[in-house]
Amino acid sequence: MNNTVFSALPGRRAGNSGRSQERFRRSAPGRSSQALRGPISLIAGFFLALSLSPALANCNAEPEPGINWFNCELGDRDLSGADLTRALMSRIKADGIRLDGATLESAVLTNASLNQASLVEVSGRRADFGSSSMLGADLRKARLQGARFTSARLTGADFREADLRDARLDGANLNDARLDQTLLSGSRFYNAEMRDANLEGSVLQGANLSQSNLEGANLEGADLRDADLSRAMLENARFQGANLHGANLDRASLAGADFTGADLSRANLRSADISGTVFEGARLGNTIWIDRRPCRRGSVGICD
Repeated sequence: MNNTVFSALPGRRAGNSGRSQERFRRSAPGRSSQALRGPISLIAGFFLALSLSPALANCNAEPEPGINWFNCELGDRDLSGADLTRALMSRIKADGIRLDGATLESAVLTNASLNQASLVEVSGRRADFGSSSMLGADLRKARLQGARFTSARLTGADFREADLRDARLDGANLNDARLDQTLLSGSRFYNAEMRDANLEGSVLQGANLSQSNLEGANLEGADLRDADLSRAMLENARFQGANLHGANLDRASLAGADFTGADLSRANLRSADISGTVFEGARLGNTIWIDRRPCRRGSVGICD
């Protein structure tokens, strides 16, 4: 009997050992992968941070595509005509800098100080100026399609005749800015501050100006077809001769605004505040009026 018992035990021990080894083989790669994943992520993060480190920025280097000028003091240097495509220029201090005719395609200039900077005729498609200070900056005739100016401080900036189609200016401060004769189709100005801004003759077709503040702004002759101005502050704004065909003015504040000779056909004025608003000669055919009734076709000046 003892021999039978002892002869069975090795077999059982061997079986358990085999199963343990199998479990180990199956679980070991997972444990190894998990154990390595943490250090690899840390190493990757370290090198990413290092690549963007101000310590690696060469502030004295000549301008070239992809240059790293992170956090550099550039002062009022003259970089007119320079090729700074994909340059990293976040947090630069460059008040009064001259970048006229420079190329800033896909460059990153977030949180930069560019007050009174000159960027006349700059080419900055898809450039990012988010949260930068550009008070009084000159961007006349700049090509800035798809550029980002979210939360940027642009008080008094001059964008006359610039191309800002599909640009992002959400939350930007554009009080007293010059945007007349500017291409702004498809651009976003959600919650932007634009008091007393000049947008005379600008093209804002399909632009999003929802909840923006345009008090006292000049939009005479502007093209605002299908633009979104819902909940916008438009008190005392001037829209003489503007085209607002199909525009959304739902719940907008239009008190004291002047729409003399404007085209508001098929626009939506539902629940808008029109206290003291002037509609003399304005086309209101098929417009949704403040009380939600549609104006009859051919209405002018008054919603019949």
